[in-house]
Amino acid sequence: MSSQTQAKTMVKSTKFLVCVDGREESKIALRLACMKANARGSRVCMLHVIQPADFQTLGAIADRMREERKAEGNQLLSTLAEEAFATYGIRPDMVLREGSTGDEIIAAAFEDPDVNMIALGVAQHTAGRGKLTAWLASQLGSKLYVPLLMVPGNLTDQQLQSIV
Repeated sequence: MSSQTQAKTMVKSTKFLVCVDGREESKIALRLACMKANARGSRVCMLHVIQPADFQTLGAIADRMREERKAEGNQLLSTLAEEAFATYGIRPDMVLREGSTGDEIIAAAFEDPDVNMIALGVAQHTAGRGKLTAWLASQLGSKLYVPLLMVPGNLTDQQLQSIV
């Protein structure tokens, strides 16, 4: 057994919970998590949170809108999972939840005892930037003891590789 293989087996398996959406920074966070998972023999779980309707509407219309959001979310997860497998040979778990993004991230991490790190893509120069990460950091420290890996959305593949 090579020393690199021995090192991988000695490292405790980590499951990276990556919060994904259609934004580029979430894709970069997923790429970093996949690279780290490959280097450590770990796993990746992608989480996509759909927002509940914030307005009152007729039941059938609300149900249809919810189903459309779920279908779009499942399609996003499938596409990203295919890309992760094609590029890194990793088949991420896929989790689709509905609710407040921060609450659902915490709930997903809390419910899966294998999650050892949460990866979140961070955008540059956007309105409201930092609110979710600040809130998550406070919740993780008081409710759940899991590190939060904030991944800048402007990292290149070369920069990602140097971090791994």
